Amino acid sequence: MDFNEVPDNNAANVAKNRMTLIALAAIFIAPVLFAYLAYFGGWFGGGSKSKGEIIDPPWHIDDVVWQNSSFGNWQDSEFMGKWNWLLVLDNNQCDEQCQINWFLLQQTRLGLAKNVKKVNYLLLLNQATPKLEGEWASVAYAQVEMNQGKVAIESSPRDGFNKQPMAANAIYLVDPLGNIFMRYSLISSKNEAPLKSKDLRADVSRVLRILDVSKKNDE
Repeated sequence: MDFNEVPDNNAANVAKNRMTLIALAAIFIAPVLFAYLAYFGGWFGGGSKSKGEIIDPPWHIDDVVWQNSSFGNWQDSEFMGKWNWLLVLDNNQCDEQCQINWFLLQQTRLGLAKNVKKVNYLLLLNQATPKLEGEWASVAYAQVEMNQGKVAIESSPRDGFNKQPMAANAIYLVDPLGNIFMRYSLISSKNEAPLKSKDLRADVSRVLRILDVSKKNDE
């Protein structure tokens, strides 16, 4: 048989698989995003129920321009499949404000009691060489590309997600599917920690109770 007579099934299969993935994303991810907006936006209860700022449209964790991390690949890490708070700082070290907010997340997570294993937190620094010393040398961190105080997003992000750069120097809530959908301001002193911790815990507790899509087989 002449090579020209061989049907190009490979290209057809690739196109078919791609359409299948897009369809699955639409079926499983879109309703979750809609539920966040409906619930936290107060569409059914009158007034917003969120303590943080809802991101609409959300970013996706895979669209962030990653540079390096202390834990390897996100998909194979302890963060995959969990709710995560991202402490995003346009810095290459953990200064005083970073440390205050890191301990805020640490204590807030511990306060989740039975849900503690479903939630994690991560430090995101800029692309400069990290300067983490002493006890901070063991902190889990990732480096992402930042420009003028904003996290760079891939030039061709997935359909339906935020294409704009993500502001640094904030805390973000990420769901187990990788949707970055809620933003919180940083605290500047320990005196602000109790109230901010209450707000963070209130939002994540709501999604865990009503919209939980985290792994069910927690270690």
